[in-house]
Amino acid sequence: MQHISILRGINVSGQKKIKMADLKALYESLGFENVITYIQSGNVIFDSQEKSANKLVVLIEKKITEIYDFEVPVLVISPSYLKKINKANPFYKKKTEEVKLLYFTFLAEIPKKENISRLTD
Repeated sequence: MQHISILRGINVSGQKKIKMADLKALYESLGFENVITYIQSGNVIFDSQEKSANKLVVLIEKKITEIYDFEVPVLVISPSYLKKINKANPFYKKKTEEVKLLYFTFLAEIPKKENISRLTD
């Protein structure tokens, strides 16, 4: 089963450095296959027999802490979930040049209502 993992806060301003070749090797050491890293972002595509995203998160976070002695929050999603998000983005439907400038981010949990209202007020 294919998965996408997103590592938060690595290789930013010289903090929590992990080379992508080393990250790939780390994932392979966990038994993951077809591991592909994306630039220096910490985004990784990989195959695993494990279906539970939560179990994969725990495995990856634990291994990173074990090897690098720092914590990195990890989010694991499926390619189908990523496609669903892309399709649901209302800005992509405008078909303008600005679409190339769009991006989105994932949150590890649902934000608290007071934080949402601070953004929308």
